[in-house]
Amino acid sequence: MRFTKILAAALSLWLPSAVLAQNVVVELFTSQGCSSCPPADDILRELVSEDGVIVLGWHIDYWDYLGWKDEFSRSENTDRQMGYRDRWNLRSLYTPQAVIHGEAQIVGSNERKVRMYVDQFQDEKPMLEIVQDTSGDTASIKVSPLASGLPAADIFLVRIIPEATTSIQRGENAGLTISYVNVVEEMTWIGDWNGRSDVSVRAPLRGDSKYVVLVQAQNFGPVLGAEYLD
Repeated sequence: MRFTKILAAALSLWLPSAVLAQNVVVELFTSQGCSSCPPADDILRELVSEDGVIVLGWHIDYWDYLGWKDEFSRSENTDRQMGYRDRWNLRSLYTPQAVIHGEAQIVGSNERKVRMYVDQFQDEKPMLEIVQDTSGDTASIKVSPLASGLPAADIFLVRIIPEATTSIQRGENAGLTISYVNVVEEMTWIGDWNGRSDVSVRAPLRGDSKYVVLVQAQNFGPVLGAEYLD
């Protein structure tokens, strides 16, 4: 948390008070084959409608052998969770795991702690500005720093399913019908950012899909900014 605290102190001196709070990104690593996950999925559904919060549901694939294959599971989602595991030197992967703004990881069904971290990061001022424009099947995205000393980062375009409902027939959640929000279909790297100067990138879009622009410090570092793509 040291990185965030230092940045917060610097930003409080540098930025005007009129700047709005940043969007806080809540990532949930979940599975339809995990009996402990439905309460965490419920929390994500509550958060998705709240101002200043962007949620992402990453369905992992390592529980698919438990009698039910998660229709949204992807090995790439498991790879992302592995990246966080290695960053924090965790002993193993687990679900449900919530990662708050790339800075804290907790059990995703612990609503009190999830909201505690959301409130904490919402109190911090934005580190960057994302300006976007969509024309046809292309998005133009500009990232600009709002403070000095930001780290190099990756710019991702995350394609999501805003709402989905599944009736689970087998496995640990057999008989349950579960609704999900912002299920990740794909995350695409669209550019580097040096953390110091403006950068503009372009990315293709697919049909009527919904997207989130995510700017994250390299090597699974802190989330520096995120916006829904209009």
